[in-house]
Amino acid sequence: MDPRDLTKIRTFLVELLRDHDDHAGFADTDSLVNSGRLDSLAVVKLLEFLESAFGVDFAEIEFDPQRFDTVDEIVALIEESGAPAALRPAMPS
Repeated sequence: MDPRDLTKIRTFLVELLRDHDDHAGFADTDSLVNSGRLDSLAVVKLLEFLESAFGVDFAEIEFDPQRFDTVDEIVALIEESGAPAALRPAMPS
C-alpha cells in the first residue's frame, strides 16, 4: 500500500477518535473496535470512507466487524478488495 494511503487511513481514524473525545495515540496493531474506542456509528463512517476513498465494494466483501479492528486489518481489507489504485483519489502532495 502506498504510504500516502496509510496516512489517509490513519488521519481519518484520528478524526473519528477525536469525535469521541479520544486523543490517545494508537499503533497499526492496536484494537480500535473491540477495545471500545470506536463504536458502531464510527464503524459505519469508516465503511463509508473506505467505499468512497478506496473503492471498496462491501457488496463483494463479507462484512465482518473484526476486519476493521486495527489499521493493519483495514489495510489488508483494502488490498483484498482489489480496488485498483488508479480509481483511488490521490492525496495532495
